[in-house]
Amino acid sequence: MKLVLLSTYLGIFLISLINHSFASINVPKFKRFICKIDMEKIKINQLMLDIADTEEKRSFGLMSRKKISPNSGMIFLWKDSKIRSFWMKNTYFNLDLFFLNSEGIIVEIYKNAKALDETYISSKNKVKYVIELKSGEHDFNVGDRFKCIENLS
Repeated sequence: MKLVLLSTYLGIFLISLINHSFASINVPKFKRFICKIDMEKIKINQLMLDIADTEEKRSFGLMSRKKISPNSGMIFLWKDSKIRSFWMKNTYFNLDLFFLNSEGIIVEIYKNAKALDETYISSKNKVKYVIELKSGEHDFNVGDRFKCIENLS
C-alpha cells in the first residue's frame, strides 16, 4: 500500500514538474511576411515566413512547434555573412535548409534535416540568410534567387 501511495505521489510530482517546464518556455513573438517568389520552374509563387532577426528568435527557431502549414517556414536574418550552424533539437518535423548569400541567392541546400537530431548542420560558405521549410515540399536549387530578401535588408 505504501509503495502504491509513494508511486502516486511521485507520478503527480513528475507531471507537475513537466507541466511547469512547458509553462515556463518563453516563446518569442515572430513577425511574419509574405515572400513572393519570381522564379521560372517554381510551382508556388509565395511563402509565408516567420522572421528570426534577433539572437533569441534565431536560437528558438521552429523548436517546439508540432507542425507548420504548407508553404510556410522561417527565415533567419543576420547583418553580416558568416558560416551558420543549426540543429534540430526540439524540432518535431524534418526540414530543408536553404543557405542564401547577401543577394538572396541560394548557395547551399541541406535536404531532410531529421527531426530532433542534435547534430550540427553548418554552411560551407558564408551566408546572410537561411530559410527553413518543411522537408521535400520545394524544388529550389542552388543559384535560385529570392527577390523578397531585398525588402528585409
